[in-house]
Amino acid sequence: MLTLYPKIKKCYYKAMNIYTDVDKAIIYTKEKKYSKAEEIYKNILKIEPNNSVILSMLGLLYLESGALKKAEKTLMKSYSLKESVPTIEGLAIIKSHLKRKDSVNYFKKVIDRTKNFEIFNKYINYLLDERKYRQACEYAEKSIKLFPMKKEAYTLLVECYINTGRLMEAFNHSVKITSIYPKYSDGWLWLGLCYEILFHDDIKAEECFQKVLTLGNKSKAYLNLAINAYKQDNPDKSIFYTNKLRKLKNNKYNTDFSLAVAYMKKRNFKKGLKYYSRYIHVDAITKSKSKISRLRNYWDGKTYKNDTLFIWGDQGIGDLIMFSRYIPYVSKKFKKVKVLVRAKIVDLFKTTFKEYKNVSFYTKKIPSYDKCAIMSCLADYLNMDYSSIPAASGYFKVNKKYIEKYKRIIDSKKLKVGICWEAGASGWREQLNRTLHVSFFESIINADNVQCYSLQVNPTLDSYKDYKNLIDLGKDFKSFSDTAGALKNLDLLITVDTSVAHLAGALGVKTFMLLPYCPDWRWFNDDKTTNWYKSITIFKQKNPKSWEELFKNIEDELKIFTKQYLKSTDNCI
Repeated sequence: MLTLYPKIKKCYYKAMNIYTDVDKAIIYTKEKKYSKAEEIYKNILKIEPNNSVILSMLGLLYLESGALKKAEKTLMKSYSLKESVPTIEGLAIIKSHLKRKDSVNYFKKVIDRTKNFEIFNKYINYLLDERKYRQACEYAEKSIKLFPMKKEAYTLLVECYINTGRLMEAFNHSVKITSIYPKYSDGWLWLGLCYEILFHDDIKAEECFQKVLTLGNKSKAYLNLAINAYKQDNPDKSIFYTNKLRKLKNNKYNTDFSLAVAYMKKRNFKKGLKYYSRYIHVDAITKSKSKISRLRNYWDGKTYKNDTLFIWGDQGIGDLIMFSRYIPYVSKKFKKVKVLVRAKIVDLFKTTFKEYKNVSFYTKKIPSYDKCAIMSCLADYLNMDYSSIPAASGYFKVNKKYIEKYKRIIDSKKLKVGICWEAGASGWREQLNRTLHVSFFESIINADNVQCYSLQVNPTLDSYKDYKNLIDLGKDFKSFSDTAGALKNLDLLITVDTSVAHLAGALGVKTFMLLPYCPDWRWFNDDKTTNWYKSITIFKQKNPKSWEELFKNIEDELKIFTKQYLKSTDNCI
């Protein structure tokens, strides 16, 4: 952290003989003799307790030594006396480490004045986490100009280019990095990711990840080789690499989830749920400060007529919709059932399960309970096999006011088709695997006798605005009740694997779902229908490098469906 140290006015301190002492403290800091450096700064502060420069240097010393809370307190005092760049830089770094909500304010204050790469790195990563991709890209490009010899700046720019859809630029930079820095493992890692995302070439990607392995970065290599094998629809190979990763002493990655999905893909539910249960019950407790770490007394699947069960909605909204079908079965086993779900879908849950008087829903606080359960494990608690999934014909209900609201908006004599092209996910890699560019839908949007409606909420790219005859419904959605109301007024939904697909299936809305070559475990290797939802028809990639053939099949099906629709409406007139 010595690069953050404020410059000292030598002429000012010479008379006080302080400069020599400060110079000694800096040398001690370089030698990691932190207590000796601290003693010097504290002695100076006894004479000048409000010296902002010395307070800043002491705070940065604490940051260097890892005493983050002491560093924060000291730098805040310095900051209150004078807003210097080194002090603000230090506060930004400390508060981001301590996960303070106001850390971003300090990054914003200093980002245009700093010459410290760590500040750029942390701020750009913050922008990426917040999905502010364009802004992240601007600062990544600026960091390249400021730090042209910093190889990490180039890999950060590659990540930004991938997130903004500038994939060819990302690939070109990755090639450049590996050419200039052939022994830089992260360069090969990002080149592999570019092959995977841009060219859908998992074989080339695997070669790059093997290069990462030969360069000694085993943890990142095994992690990506495991994901790569899963994407090649080879769960056994994925398990092999994941187990290699688990054996590394320096492994910091959670491997239980990777093993869970690989075994679930193999339909080995017993082993899959064993690892997923460990991921939820053990890793969440030991590695997280989230509410789930406070859960106790897990349900054993038996009936407890005098007890209250609390169900934790553990995954994304699509998962909550899919696994909520088991709530009616659980309600028969307890006096009360309390379910924690996302705020955007709570009203829809309340409407759907209104008839179950002993079931209630929450969005924030964990209520009182006797036993607890995980939503995505309900089938396991109930000992219900995935080969006989209940309520596949549809089980969700919508408040009539939302159906009427969108009946007025979705008003066309043409076939009314909703589209979604972008999926949300916990990681950008999974998200991109299930995301398409809106241009793939162009022939559908422009098809005769078809009116298309976008159900996409806050899409990453605004390319959809180029299609003037595409009506954007998603911009006005405030909750999933709006989405459900719109779906009930459509004749067909064409979508990637996203929460809207689950919602449509749960509502019994006819859906064409686009799946990548190796989809999420829950779709197994199904390529036409799914046991989860009878109203969904699957269109799955046969070639991982191409979506064109799949869209041709959809367009052919759409023509048949449109003819049938027009014929039926003519008969009604």
